Amino acid sequence: MRYWAYIEPTSETDSTPILTTMSDQEIIDSYWEWWYDRMCSKHGQAHVDANYSKEDCIRDWVTTHWAWESK
Repeated sequence: MRYWAYIEPTSETDSTPILTTMSDQEIIDSYWEWWYDRMCSKHGQAHVDANYSKEDCIRDWVTTHWAWESK
């Protein structure tokens, strides 16, 4: 199981960063349904692309959050 870390601010008025770590499974649990729905929607019409994988979802999440693998 891999773990991914990223930094987010506590609030708009407090610039203290928070280091958050999530596992592959936590990313899938929290992001997969939303992500897959968006990936399978094209111009408002749903279509299914069997080529989308959970690894694709994780890679997209990592990129979006500027995350790095935590060792």
